[in-house]
Amino acid sequence: MSGDNNSGFTVIDVTNPFSPAYCFWGWNEDYGFPAGHPIDPEGYALRYCAELEEETVFEDLEQAVQDAILALQGERFIGSKHILDEAWNNWCPTLDEMDDEAPSQDAKEFMKALGAVTKAGNMESAQQMADALSATFGMVEGLRRTLRRKRLPKYCDPVIVKGFLIAQDLSQSNELNLSWMRLSPAQVLKVVRTVLQDDSFKISSLDISGNSDITVGTLSDIFKLRSASKITRLYLFGCPKVEDVRRADMPGRIGMEEGAEVYNSYFPEDLSEFRPWKPKLRSGRPRPRV
Repeated sequence: MSGDNNSGFTVIDVTNPFSPAYCFWGWNEDYGFPAGHPIDPEGYALRYCAELEEETVFEDLEQAVQDAILALQGERFIGSKHILDEAWNNWCPTLDEMDDEAPSQDAKEFMKALGAVTKAGNMESAQQMADALSATFGMVEGLRRTLRRKRLPKYCDPVIVKGFLIAQDLSQSNELNLSWMRLSPAQVLKVVRTVLQDDSFKISSLDISGNSDITVGTLSDIFKLRSASKITRLYLFGCPKVEDVRRADMPGRIGMEEGAEVYNSYFPEDLSEFRPWKPKLRSGRPRPRV
């Protein structure tokens, strides 16, 4: 690809350093790029390499460009404009704004069925629904939308547990992500326990950010579970009941293994606690040119 390529950025998301994500981003709709929205590799190449009025397909691209696009297959892609907005504009969408598009028909049917279970108000109907769940996009979308709007009662726990087992392809990922769901501490504990009991899952990272009732006691209960020692990374952003605990102190407080990493919203009142980075003294020898 030749020319002066200054029409946008390559964005790398290292929120999870061991599983980074990427996208391309353009502005002002140059070359037909959707302003402010993530762009995938094929979309970027097709717009950048061709005139807007031309009908260009993947096979028309130079072989080197095709190879570069194919090399990115399987890598995590940033598919949400909200993620970019939050990172660059210091703006965080409300949960309703994150679901601004209308739900799919399958998601509507799932939420309707779950509403009937909630109305029935018993564990038996919830267990029947859980047993019938299958891995469909509508189920995943419907569960996410429901939990972001309201906390489900205890008798819906079978649906919550089975839903999360389906919603996250844990056979392909080392992170259990329960973030920004309206789960009670008991429901978080139940999902984590179920996942850890399955030896086919290799979970080393747990994200329970945004579940506002999580306490240090909840975390201690989690790390008393069998195989919880395998969790070496914990995300706790948006959990106000643990915000006053220093990150360095947290692993010891809750029983995590030595060397484990915790990320939360702790910010010390005494700024002297921070030790700013200091550059190493130069030796006086000139740096080699590269």
